[in-house]
Amino acid sequence: MFDSTEQEIRDRIRQSKEILSLIERLEGGNSAKLEKEAGEVDIIKIQKGIFFVSLYSSIEYSLTASSVCFLTLLNNHKRRPIEYHKYMLCTILNSEFNSVRECGKKNLWEKKASFFDTLFSDNLLSIDASVFPADGINISDKQIKDVWKFFNLPGHHLPDNGLRLVLSEVKDHRNAIAHGREKAINIGSRYTLDSLKKKTKDIESICFHILNGFKEAFSLEAYLSDKKT
Repeated sequence: MFDSTEQEIRDRIRQSKEILSLIERLEGGNSAKLEKEAGEVDIIKIQKGIFFVSLYSSIEYSLTASSVCFLTLLNNHKRRPIEYHKYMLCTILNSEFNSVRECGKKNLWEKKASFFDTLFSDNLLSIDASVFPADGINISDKQIKDVWKFFNLPGHHLPDNGLRLVLSEVKDHRNAIAHGREKAINIGSRYTLDSLKKKTKDIESICFHILNGFKEAFSLEAYLSDKKT
């Protein structure tokens, strides 16, 4: 299953690279900036701004799709709830947590008892692969870090600590454009083609680091309570 997720990630990264190829053609391949019609210059700047939306989509897909794939695989190899790592229970017992949280005062103690009945049951647990440990905001350094914790993924949540700034930059620009706070042309005018190529490589490394974290966790059975990472 991870193979199809990997291919989809590659397709999304390729999409960003194709935008850069278009920008390079529009600029004439000359970093000295040849004289152009005003409209043509605007198109280049707009494409540079839209580029951040494309990059962000790769990050979001990598995180959410890898999570779905991971949980689907776990569901194909069902186990008793108590066998899972303690933080994994936050995800796989999500509906039980919600039942306790959302019930009225009248049913609270029954729901608490039902929760522990499920936790210590010998029945094999069915896992909802659509559950994602999100705080309701866009993908950020904190959210990736939370995913690493709640899925007990091995290693650091980013391939390089310095990539936190790139991640934040891409997220902020995507949001500014998507929510109308800034125009794509204004954001795009701040960047050179070479700087955008570098950001593509950085985001690509984050995307595949995320995918490989889930793959390794599944291979090592890091999701089990008696496994250490």
